[in-house]
Amino acid sequence: MVRVLVLGGGTAGLVAARYLKAEADRLKLDVDVTMVTASERHYMPPLFMEVALGSAEGYETWAPIKNAEKVYGFKVDIDKVTEIDLDNRRVKTEGGRVYDYDYLVLGLGIKYVWDKYKGLAEHGYHNYTLEGALELRRALYNFRGGKVIIYVPELPYRCGIYPFEMGLALRAYFEVRGLDVDIKVVHPSDGPARSLGPTVSRFFEREFEKARVEFVHHDGHEKITKDRLVTKNIELDYDLLIKVPPIAIPDVMAFMADKKDPRWAKVEGPDFRYPGYDEVYIVSEASMPPLGLLTAGVPLHNAAIVSATSILHQVHGGYPIAEFAPTMCLGVGYHTGFTANCEFQWTGDGYERACYLLFKSPLIKEMKAAFYRGWLDSLRL
Repeated sequence: MVRVLVLGGGTAGLVAARYLKAEADRLKLDVDVTMVTASERHYMPPLFMEVALGSAEGYETWAPIKNAEKVYGFKVDIDKVTEIDLDNRRVKTEGGRVYDYDYLVLGLGIKYVWDKYKGLAEHGYHNYTLEGALELRRALYNFRGGKVIIYVPELPYRCGIYPFEMGLALRAYFEVRGLDVDIKVVHPSDGPARSLGPTVSRFFEREFEKARVEFVHHDGHEKITKDRLVTKNIELDYDLLIKVPPIAIPDVMAFMADKKDPRWAKVEGPDFRYPGYDEVYIVSEASMPPLGLLTAGVPLHNAAIVSATSILHQVHGGYPIAEFAPTMCLGVGYHTGFTANCEFQWTGDGYERACYLLFKSPLIKEMKAAFYRGWLDSLRL
């Protein structure tokens, strides 16, 4: 029997585990797939913004990950990983369990580093967790007007189009309430969504103009106080601050960090293996930037498929390894939305991407919401 251990119950872990289990069963391979995850909940983080804006409730943003046992057939253990021993192919948990493996898939995501910048942890609100979204919801409800700043301290961050979508969504939110609010997105890039190419960036530039949302470039963080944001090139007063967290590799994986940039994991393409350990795969936001990939859910989905097929290739002796697929992105504007596509090509050093806008439609918001809720509904019994 081949033992595959999947760490993490987020998007990457779920996709990798369910693909491996389904294909192993179809091919009648003797493969045991076990997932270990610290949380009983499988969250859909994009829905946190809806919670903050009052169009969704907290219970709609998650489903029990344990249900994956009945839905997809692999084993799920709820426990926190405390030690990863690559040389002995062993993983230990907070609950005292010890797991041996033949293949290891690391989908442990990233951690938020709020204390990296002066004042960032102490001031402002966010919706990068459910608890944070509920706090932001209360702050927005009690807001009676003034200056709102959406602040991104560094690149890259989780979900690249979030601050632009949030700025536009806030304009619509405040218009319904009859408030004329000053909204600024303060960002280290020279324009919105530059990583997604000129056509997507132009979409947001035009939407910002329509919605009277101002994009402001900053050259690096200095400090945040209770009513003022100070960067190396600008100083701005605010009445409400919405912040985007810096991200980094989880503590339990710190020994796997890349010396060039210790925020991320060392990883080799095109199939996301950890250098020196052909049986170890890293499919999380921590392994995307070193290969030129975006830190968002759809790239993680694709990376998990590539890694799973690479494992099946070794177990089955010839199973075709998937290429990193083109990535479709749905984004929300002011009173419309867009669909974009990113194509990827492996160059030998990393993935080269070309992104472009496909079409615009007011229906995009409903399409996004339906996808997120449908994904979670698949885990609800």
